[in-house]
Amino acid sequence: MEELLELPKLHNNALFDAVEELKIKLPEFKYLIFDYYNLVYDRVKHPFKYGFEVSNTACCGSGAYRGIDCGIGGYELCSDPNEYLYFDGNHLIERELLWSGGKNVTTPLNMKQLIALEPHHEEIVKFSDHAMKSSK
Repeated sequence: MEELLELPKLHNNALFDAVEELKIKLPEFKYLIFDYYNLVYDRVKHPFKYGFEVSNTACCGSGAYRGIDCGIGGYELCSDPNEYLYFDGNHLIERELLWSGGKNVTTPLNMKQLIALEPHHEEIVKFSDHAMKSSK
């Protein structure tokens, strides 16, 4: 299993190196990197540290870990989604972390900080408005 966990680490290191090269070539280049791997890994290993009761089973779905078919057929639904790291097999409960997370989640900026930079492009502003509504 540890060998499989090396792949995202290698990917993240290569991504950081590539972005550093881009920053040299394009000084005005602004970006964010969402470190999904470390965010999820730490929460799965230490759910209580983040206020979760359950990190190995989704709130909604069927199958051994409720990881499939949320809302379809004979699915199960938990009574309190806030106790679960995952709502269903694909979606974390804490989507606001991409929007306003600290450097341990997004780097060097979070989405809120990136959107606040000039210039504002119409498509980015629309995304920003949508993200704000979705994270509430």
